[in-house]
Amino acid sequence: MKHNKLIFDSYIRMADAIYSVFNVNCEVVIHDVTKVESSLIYLKGDVTGRSVGAPTTEVILKELKKKHENIKDLNGIITNTMRGKIIKTSIVFIRDMDGKVIGFLGINLDITEVNRLHQVLEEMIRPDTNYDGQHFNETYATHIDEVFDNITKSTIVELGIDVENLKRKDRITFVRQLESKGIFLIQGSADRIADLLGVSKQTIYNSLEEK
Repeated sequence: MKHNKLIFDSYIRMADAIYSVFNVNCEVVIHDVTKVESSLIYLKGDVTGRSVGAPTTEVILKELKKKHENIKDLNGIITNTMRGKIIKTSIVFIRDMDGKVIGFLGINLDITEVNRLHQVLEEMIRPDTNYDGQHFNETYATHIDEVFDNITKSTIVELGIDVENLKRKDRITFVRQLESKGIFLIQGSADRIADLLGVSKQTIYNSLEEK
């Protein structure tokens, strides 16, 4: 654990340096993903409206489901906040001495106004090429319950299901889809999913294990 603290401390210095360059419309964060419910441990700037103690995000939960050697940094992705901001983000995963992911450094740049200007200019000059930036569904929640709710609701919409009248096959598909998005990394999620579907917690586990 002492080694991990030294690792995080070095990234905190890096975060301060990055923020001092961009400053305006910039936010630099450091998360400790050994505690996803309150992973945000350091913050400079305010773009997403979060504070220290906020949970990790949907994109990161999904990445954490991968084998550590398969988790890659995410550079220059485009995300959207619940407040309507457009954020350009880069994520650098932090690893311990054994190569295990223990956290990440995130750089969030608010490009909302720049994007509006881009749209005006695009309309004026009518370029031949289309913008093909990557878009991810992030809520930048301030509490882990919001992350849980967003994952479950978006999955219901994606599958086009009615959770109150689920057939066995659809229940299995729904639970496995939630599992693939990393929802079971959230403490107490199995109980909450069981309540949502009106089944037992064991049924949820069986849905994951059934062939």
